[in-house]
Amino acid sequence: MRSSVQWVKHDFSGAYNRKWPHAYFRAHLALDYTIPDRAKPVFERIFADYRRLRNKTELKIVDIGCSYGVNAALLRSDLDLDDLYAEYLGSSGSLSRRLDIEHSAFFHSCGLRDDIRFVGVDPSFRAVRYARNQGLLEGGIPADLEARDLTVKERCALADADIIISTGCVGYATERTFARVYKASAASRPWVVVFAMHPFSYDDIATTLREFALETRLVDRFRQRQRRFSTTTERQAILTAMAELGIEDRLERTTGYVYASCYISAPPGEVLYGRTLISAAKSQ
Repeated sequence: MRSSVQWVKHDFSGAYNRKWPHAYFRAHLALDYTIPDRAKPVFERIFADYRRLRNKTELKIVDIGCSYGVNAALLRSDLDLDDLYAEYLGSSGSLSRRLDIEHSAFFHSCGLRDDIRFVGVDPSFRAVRYARNQGLLEGGIPADLEARDLTVKERCALADADIIISTGCVGYATERTFARVYKASAASRPWVVVFAMHPFSYDDIATTLREFALETRLVDRFRQRQRRFSTTTERQAILTAMAELGIEDRLERTTGYVYASCYISAPPGEVLYGRTLISAAKSQ
């Protein structure tokens, strides 16, 4: 169930389904939206752990709420979020003009890693199409999975996933979306690594993932800044909701930023974060 704070939290929807990402980046920069950047080293660490534990080199990542492929761009290159802000919004940025050939050339020049493949899931079909056209996503599913099930073709695109990630969809997407995505990829037993913005509860999603025999852990030390509060009304609504849910709000009260908690779900015995079962894997 969606929290009542959904109705007062900042609405980015006007920037999410345009042909070009400039309005999206402009809206996010205005609130110092940082979570993809701050999540990057966490994801990289978990990807490395997964590779060692499962003895894999190439990874297939499913990004729920992929928008314009930001996580894919960061995780497949040496770019950081400030680089993307500058390239899209700076007057001399390589991506400042709305020309497909220039955007494709820029990302090609970044030497995108081919040992990490991304499939994106997002209701914004223009954003998904953009990310695919630039080579950031190998596959894209432009669907609102709150409202409908996956097609056969879409389920095939999600098969054999290694890790399912998200940095901003919880609160928009519920356990319905996660159940549909995980069911399509369940044969490969992917891990699920999600940053959920406060105060949205992850309980229903964790319960759903438990039905697929996954254990979910909240990893406190991976908590990260998401963005600044947009208004005093939003700040008060979020702090009130956090108090009602018993979520510790010291950082929100003192920094002016909303934070996101990190949840990791995996089959029993594979992830025990804070400790990944790497020591056991090395001793085998």
